[in-house]
Amino acid sequence: MGLAASQARFLAITSRKMNCEFQSMQIAQDKLSVTRDLQSATTKYQNALNATKLVWDTDMDEVYDLSYELLMTPSALNDYNPYIITDGQGKVVLTDSMFDAAVAAGIIDENGDPIHSDADGNAVDLFTQEMRNKFIDEMASKGEIAFSTANSVKSYEYTKAGIGGEIIDKTIANALTSNSFIKALGAEYDEDTNTHKKGDLKYGLNDSILGTYGLLSALGVEVTDTNSDGTINTEDINAAWDKTFCYTTSPDTTNDNGKIIITQNGTALSREQIQNLSLGDLLSGNYAMTVVGSIGGQDGKASKMLKAMATLLGYAPGSTTANGIGLNVDMEANNALQTAMEFTESLLIGDPATSTTGVSTAHAVANSTNESKNYNGIVKTDKGVETINLTNLLKSYITNFAIAIDGLQETLFSVNDSVKDSTYATDDLNYTFLLEEKAAVTETDLLTTDFYNQLYNQICMNGATTDSIKRDMVSDPEYLMQALKNGQLFISSLNTDGYFYQGAYILNGYVQEVTDEEAIAQAELEYELTKNKLNYKEETLELKMKNIDTELSALTTEYDTVKNLISKNVEKVFTMFST
Repeated sequence: MGLAASQARFLAITSRKMNCEFQSMQIAQDKLSVTRDLQSATTKYQNALNATKLVWDTDMDEVYDLSYELLMTPSALNDYNPYIITDGQGKVVLTDSMFDAAVAAGIIDENGDPIHSDADGNAVDLFTQEMRNKFIDEMASKGEIAFSTANSVKSYEYTKAGIGGEIIDKTIANALTSNSFIKALGAEYDEDTNTHKKGDLKYGLNDSILGTYGLLSALGVEVTDTNSDGTINTEDINAAWDKTFCYTTSPDTTNDNGKIIITQNGTALSREQIQNLSLGDLLSGNYAMTVVGSIGGQDGKASKMLKAMATLLGYAPGSTTANGIGLNVDMEANNALQTAMEFTESLLIGDPATSTTGVSTAHAVANSTNESKNYNGIVKTDKGVETINLTNLLKSYITNFAIAIDGLQETLFSVNDSVKDSTYATDDLNYTFLLEEKAAVTETDLLTTDFYNQLYNQICMNGATTDSIKRDMVSDPEYLMQALKNGQLFISSLNTDGYFYQGAYILNGYVQEVTDEEAIAQAELEYELTKNKLNYKEETLELKMKNIDTELSALTTEYDTVKNLISKNVEKVFTMFST
């Protein structure tokens, strides 16, 4: 190769080397950029793992995303009490249309302040039914409530609810600790009559086990309670009771075979005492049911008595809706009552515990009755006497219900054959039972009216904000949540003294701050997509870098070869001309 050609080739190789080195620098910069982007995505994802949101957690552990509508619209979720959104000055944050309705009704001015005097300086009484009705009419005309709702509200009297006036009792369920629960079942002692009070009907609990006829029916005894002329069939009723029950612990094995003996601390109860038994009595005492003959089995007398007692607590076999009786306040409770029956009945099917028998049937009854207090299942003797302790059986059923409600992982209770190996929910003084309040107001129109009376009174007392951003954005759940978190907005809620007080969002008992699983899942998805894109880009850059390194290595080898060739050619020329 000639010197000129070598130099030309040398320049070309040098140019290509410089280009490869430049590309290598660019790729290095791109890789550095990828690293920064990946670090940024990782930081963003890690921050998202701490994301929280505000939710509305009801008394029934039903959780809903927080929204303006949920707080400021009457419903069972807020117990028909408004949870009023307020600003830092305590003014109510209304939507634009609600604000306009309040202005049009003449209860606030354009500045959001309550109007207490007219243009002539005369006092204006806002706290009247007439002014309340004006506001309701304007709310309907602005589309905030239905006209049918407005007409219903106006048909009820205005009250000063929320500003010291009486508020309707909206309680639909009451949480009672064990002692209160047992009293509600009828075990509260009445000193005036020297008897126990019966079940509390405001919780849907009957007065006694099942009344005069119900217990016979539950035990499978047919009885005609009325004659054809409508009069009470006393003779048939008396015969049915005497056929079913024995009122002594010394039964005649011939005439009393198959009859039921109910005892308290070993003493047989009379017919009247049996009819007046309450569930509270059973839980508070030591009651047993003995039969001369078999008492167990899937549909035996013990099983029928268990179902009779459970029915009073709301047990409704096969029902797909809550019946509102006793413990049956919702579908979860309804299902738990049925589950409890399955587990409790299993105590009546297995082999019964055997009691030491006496030399007579009377002794056999006494022995099995006494021994039964130690067991949740059936106790028998070889004299053909079988006993179930009703107190333990009822405690077992209620405990199985509590286990079904709490869940196996959460409960501290247990039901086993032996009493000493069992832990009953009714013996835990701090355990809470939820009973439906039958005496509570259930008329939706009246509850809705009370809600709007409270809301109206708060607007008249505190006015409404004129901040257009807050009014415009408060219906956006994301804005509402962030504004509550950072203290721009607050929730004013009803206190026990009948007044509303402003406080942080977590102070009202329903709003909870929880981990935002949805936001975290979305952040994780975005992170994975970003990471995959950056990883692909990095792999592509690595491949390009390898190709450039390979080319650069070849060019370097050729560069050195041509450089040596040029050097030798120059040396030859100098040698030639120097001789």
